[in-house]
Parts: sequence; C-alpha cells; structure tokens
Amino acid sequence: MSDVSTKTYTADYILAKALDIGESILRCGGEPYRIEDTVRRICVAYGAEFADIFALPSLIIANIRMEDGTHSSQVRRVYQNSNNMYLLEKMNNISRDICSKKITLEDVENEISKAKNGKPFPEIICYLGGILGAGGFAVFFGGNLYDALVAAIAGVVVTFFNLHKTAFVNSMIHSVISSFVGAVVSLALISFGIGSNTDMILIGVIMLLIPGLAFGNAVRDLLFGDTVSGIIQLVQAVLTAVMVAFGFTVAMMIFGGVFN
Repeated sequence: MSDVSTKTYTADYILAKALDIGESILRCGGEPYRIEDTVRRICVAYGAEFADIFALPSLIIANIRMEDGTHSSQVRRVYQNSNNMYLLEKMNNISRDICSKKITLEDVENEISKAKNGKPFPEIICYLGGILGAGGFAVFFGGNLYDALVAAIAGVVVTFFNLHKTAFVNSMIHSVISSFVGAVVSLALISFGIGSNTDMILIGVIMLLIPGLAFGNAVRDLLFGDTVSGIIQLVQAVLTAVMVAFGFTVAMMIFGGVFN
C-alpha cells in the first residue's frame, strides 16, 4: 500500500469512498447514528472542513466542503439490509484504518470485498444456534425435552430459510414464509406424538424470528433523540413481528385440525 500522507483527493472521491463504508455498515445492520459518525470522521480525516451526514435505515444523505472551497453532495439508497455482526465489526475496523490513514482510499473497495467474502464460522454453527435457541426457549417457557426436540428440528428448518433467503423476496414475505414453514413442521411432528405442548414448542420457534435487536435499536434511537430513525425502525420491527405472527396463525388455521 502506498503512503497516504502525500495523497490528495477530490471532495467527490472522498465522499464516495466514505459512503461506500457507510452503505456497507447500513446493509449489515448498523445503526444510523453509527453511519453518520463514521462517514463524518472519514471525510474530516481526509481534509473536509465541513461534513453534514443524515442517515435513515434505508437512506444516506451527505454533504461535505473541503478547505479549498470545493464541495460534494451525494445520496445512497439502500433497499436490503440484515443483521451481520461479523461484517459490521469488519466495516468498523476498515473505517478506523481509513481514519488513521493506515490504508489508502483506493484500497477501500478491495478491503470491503475481502470483508464480505470472509466467513466468521462454519454454517453448521448457525444451525447449532437455531437448535439451542428454539429448543432452549421451549424448555424455558415450560416445555419438556420432547417439546425441545420438536422445537429444535423446526429451528433447523427456520435457520435454513434464514441462511438461504433470496434477494428478490421481500423481507416481510420472507418472515411470513419462515414462520409458516416452522409452524407446519412443528405441528406435523406433534401429530406424530413426539411433543405434547404445542404452545411451548411454537413459542420456542417463534423466538428465532422475533426482531428483538431491531426493536431494541429503535427504542435506543428514540431515547437518544433520533426520532425519525427510531420511528422507522420501530415500525419495521412491529410489522416484522406481525408478519411472523400471521405466518404462525395461517399454519395453525390450515393444518392445526389436520395434524391433531
């Protein structure tokens, strides 16, 4: 990598690269305030005299002015995002390296690509998390070991749908499909006599789909004064929870009497 201390960049180029990082953070579940702070720090580190950044869960608007009077305004629209703590940490590390000028702005795209292609752990760990999460919650809420087994099997199916969701399927529709399939698998296994407490099993499965992190982020943004961002995230979290409940309800209405 070349020495960044001797390099000069245009306002458009600096802001474009800063927004590449901000967009990546937003796509992997980063909070709007984190994006605003990160983009601002990168721009200031590379000579911006003024940086005004506004981020929402699906939009970033940025304007900077350099010391020589040149300025740039850019907008990024983000249509898909997900919770990816591993990638979020990688993006934060890249932004820190940029601000400390350990890497050039030309290298940002390669660093982002390497972070996106990296895998923090084997896929089997995700399935193990689904098993322990669904089965553990089933027991926690009063189920027995057989109920935990049914919830764990349904948890594997739900995890599979979460890991292999397609980009062209709306996130709300995906929540309905995942919850519907999870409920159908649970009801089918109960009909075979494996589990007995339907409510506890379904509670265990549904806990894998409830957007608890999104709801917590929304409340935090509201408490810290980011009203618009907080309301948007809160509405998204509530709608996701409604879609999950809808999927379970439809499954029970259609197959509840069939499997029992």
